[in-house]
Amino acid sequence: MKALILAGGFARRLAPITDFIAKPLLPVGDRLIIDWIVDNIRNAGIEDIIVSTNSYYERQFRYWIKCRDEDISLLIEPTTKEEEKFGSIKGIKYAMDNYGEDDYLIVAGDNYFNFSISQFLKFYKEKNSSIVAVYDVEDREKAKRYGVISINNEGRIIKFVEKPENPESTLIATACYIFPKEIYELLKEYLENKNNPDSPGYFVSWLIFKIPVYAFSFNGTWLDIGNLDEYRRAFNMF
Repeated sequence: MKALILAGGFARRLAPITDFIAKPLLPVGDRLIIDWIVDNIRNAGIEDIIVSTNSYYERQFRYWIKCRDEDISLLIEPTTKEEEKFGSIKGIKYAMDNYGEDDYLIVAGDNYFNFSISQFLKFYKEKNSSIVAVYDVEDREKAKRYGVISINNEGRIIKFVEKPENPESTLIATACYIFPKEIYELLKEYLENKNNPDSPGYFVSWLIFKIPVYAFSFNGTWLDIGNLDEYRRAFNMF
């Protein structure tokens, strides 16, 4: 299995901070956001880690890898501004085009979470199908900002609505997934049909009608560091 950390966006909602530094390279506590993610992945025993970013932030990520002194692959999307960005789904396919079809653990580089990746992998092996990590935000107003899911008694996702006006629940999808290698052909089909290439939620809402997709529900802490308020909250936690 390979781990892919998505860091190809330009984080305009965190400007002007992100005019100078990529969002995953911002500090939270005694580490950078991306360091929390990489350490969790390493603790789960995954050695093959890929970070996908853009040309604008390339030098920063190369310096970060040099400082970690680890074998981490860096994939550069040939984009330098928001209007050119691939989007998450196209970015995932681009990574698979470059690094091959395989099972992939995929994590957005702006997520802070403290659930165990090892438990996530164990759940994946049990289900032997695509998995989405889900979290109860316990607030319907907050749920409007995310992909809201419904599951059946087996934990299979039966409905996925991206940023609904009237959420049916407060259970939301986080940007943490495990996809089997067979997903590559479905990614191709999705993109060839001119579907939204950006938010992974749109892909998952399409995917649940193609193959079984299961929800891995976790407790603890999860933060989507998408704006200044959420970043302040994350920073103040420590």
